[in-house]
Amino acid sequence: MVYRFLVAVVLFSIAGGVLSAQQVRGVVKDEETKEPIPFVNISVKGTLQGTQSDIDGTFSLQSLEHDTLMFSSIGYFPKEIVVDPASSQPLTVYMKQEVTMVDEVTVKPEVERAVVLFEKIQENKQKNKELINSIKHYKTLSSTNVYLAIDTASNISRFIDDFKEVTVETDNQKLRFSPVYLAESAEAISGDSIRVLHHKKEGIFPRINQAIETYVLREVVVDLDFYEEHIKILNREFLSPISKNALSRYNLYLNDSVEVDGIKHFQFSFAPKNRYDQLFSGNFEIENNSFALTNIEAHIPKEANLNFVKGFRGSVSYKKLPGDKWFLNEQDVRINLSLLPDEDSVSVYSSERVDDISGGNWIVNKLTQYSVSDRLNTVKAESWSQLPEFASSNIQRDDYYRVEQLRQQDLIKGVDAVGGLALTGYLNAGKIDIGPVFDIYSTNAIEGHRFTIPLRTSEELSKHFSIGGFLGAGTRSREFKYGGNFIYQPLETDKFIFRLNYSDDYSLITHDKFYRFIKNNPNNKGNGNLIAALTTREKDPYLKEEKSFDIRFEYNVNDDYQLEFSPYYLHSRETPDVRFFRGNTEYNTYENYGMLMNLRIVSGQHYDKFYFDRIYYLDPIPVINLSCDIGQTLLPGEKMSESGLYWHFHGSVKGRINMGQIFMEYMLNGGYLSGKAPYDLLDQPVGSMSLGYAKYRFNLLHHAAFAHNLYTNTHFHFNGGGIILNRVPLIKKLKLREVLSFKGHYGTLTDAYKGVFDLPDQYSVEDAVPYAEVGIGLTNILKFLRVEYVRLLGNYYLDEPFTDKHGIRIRAEMSF
Repeated sequence: MVYRFLVAVVLFSIAGGVLSAQQVRGVVKDEETKEPIPFVNISVKGTLQGTQSDIDGTFSLQSLEHDTLMFSSIGYFPKEIVVDPASSQPLTVYMKQEVTMVDEVTVKPEVERAVVLFEKIQENKQKNKELINSIKHYKTLSSTNVYLAIDTASNISRFIDDFKEVTVETDNQKLRFSPVYLAESAEAISGDSIRVLHHKKEGIFPRINQAIETYVLREVVVDLDFYEEHIKILNREFLSPISKNALSRYNLYLNDSVEVDGIKHFQFSFAPKNRYDQLFSGNFEIENNSFALTNIEAHIPKEANLNFVKGFRGSVSYKKLPGDKWFLNEQDVRINLSLLPDEDSVSVYSSERVDDISGGNWIVNKLTQYSVSDRLNTVKAESWSQLPEFASSNIQRDDYYRVEQLRQQDLIKGVDAVGGLALTGYLNAGKIDIGPVFDIYSTNAIEGHRFTIPLRTSEELSKHFSIGGFLGAGTRSREFKYGGNFIYQPLETDKFIFRLNYSDDYSLITHDKFYRFIKNNPNNKGNGNLIAALTTREKDPYLKEEKSFDIRFEYNVNDDYQLEFSPYYLHSRETPDVRFFRGNTEYNTYENYGMLMNLRIVSGQHYDKFYFDRIYYLDPIPVINLSCDIGQTLLPGEKMSESGLYWHFHGSVKGRINMGQIFMEYMLNGGYLSGKAPYDLLDQPVGSMSLGYAKYRFNLLHHAAFAHNLYTNTHFHFNGGGIILNRVPLIKKLKLREVLSFKGHYGTLTDAYKGVFDLPDQYSVEDAVPYAEVGIGLTNILKFLRVEYVRLLGNYYLDEPFTDKHGIRIRAEMSF
């Protein structure tokens, strides 16, 4: 899909100070070297309030007048400082190294001891991981929230009735929080079996709840298993701070040791060696005897510079079970997203960024609690949150009422409609859906500016069937074109889908019938996207008039396979630029009869279901389509027995490969057409002659150039994740991402293809020379735009009339 309506999830506890408290900020430095000291323990004397200095030695803490701040760190003498209420300047605190002389040996802060303990962690990591995984029977209770921070001085508050009643009040009266999405789930896990015992979900945007779950919860609110080498967040792999290679990229600090039930526990802090690497910073604690994790907290530092992410904090705690086994106790993931341009606060360091909230931020929180208590078997799952086994909860009961009231607001309904339009391609108008909206406006040389009214009945009328159609006309031809369709789902699930389609319309001869299997929300009229339609410099003349009828039987075997069988009939008529000659004979019309079959292999990949359609996203699990089209062409005056068959085999694969900070998206396809077929069934890679960047088409080709029966097409897109731009002063604040693309086509026309008609002169088929174009550019400009400079690769096609040498291309795109 072209647009992504990014949304987010949950309210977390907002740390608030007393009214008389002041914010004390400062930096801790080594008295001798004047270098910052990271991860110094800082606390308010006589209280439980405290913090740590960050990697740069800076800190921030709420304090009352005349409070005493205590500073301590292994290898340094402790220090106390009384807060001066009259001073508003940042503190600079110098700490003196605790140096001990033993004969001729000088003992300084124990860096090496941290390394020795880290090696012990590695020696015992597999054993501890197996002990955790050996617990096969347990219960989980999770609660997930999405909240939107609203500035009470903003205009949005004026469009919401009873604003204070439907939003949550905070200590900071300038901000209130609107619940956007709430979910609770209680599960019983037994081996590989998961039973959902209780599930409740509410959201103020019914049509885009799936977007919240897919784009935020699935990508951000993840299971944090630090015993694994990498943790996948935002489709990127973050190196675990206790991975076997962690010391090559993390600085590890031994902060302190404490005794718990007579057993020593060691406390560590960690931070990236290169502050611009996409790694965690934070702290963890291990038990001395087992060297197992007892708790860990990890942040994504601001230097990682992830788009939309203002702050991230994930914490996991473990509990000791009888038999000296460790198991999960609680996992808490919190994130602060800014979907609009938002200046970062330079005074707030990494561990506080998730709490540095301003108007327009989306606050997400998922809390998961674990228990092995047998008592839960006798209590209804709806009541688990009231038991001591699950003592924590982050959902306020009143929030469900607020969600229901907000859902009735006109502003919320409007946002939901626009969001649903961006996701599904349809705008809901009660019992009618308007769409696909990508077909409403297009251009071509015959019709000029083509305007279409596409409609269908919506889920509000029936969840089992839909009746739709379209009526369109062009400003140049001024003739009406039309079509109708019917969709039926007999069961409650989408195991079987039945579709009927009929149209009398113009059709691009370069239209790829396999395109719909790989592209979400395809534009059937061919401009590629709205930018292409508005900026095309030459309208496509290569269209034919076509009456088409097809029946589609879809069978979703399970979440791994989907089968489709589609018998079809086509009646094609020539136009001024598309003629059908065989020798000296011209045919005004011809007919096609055939069967198109497709097997989609998704291997359990996640999908969103919008009405009758399953939408698959780019994922490390590839989507594979294997197609076979068998048919015959009937010319006027010929009999069916006189016309031969054609066979068209086609395959495609699309997916995503994560390479740490960098990721690559790909789509590859290829095929082979054999037998007697019209030339419009050949593979015809095209562009759009516009400023619009085509994702799965070409950007420098014109409307018709190649026609091959044996072919392959490659589309690669690399996103650098800011690996270079994040290190450039000033530019890094823009959170830009480097993009590199490659598109290639290779094909030939073999003797196996028996053309029903002569191939028109506009096609270049004499030389089987690969065509390729490469692009370089930037994405996330203004957080939703991709701009790329594209250039023809090689010199073979440099001066051909059917391709541009280079150009600037633009695409609407939102990604982290």
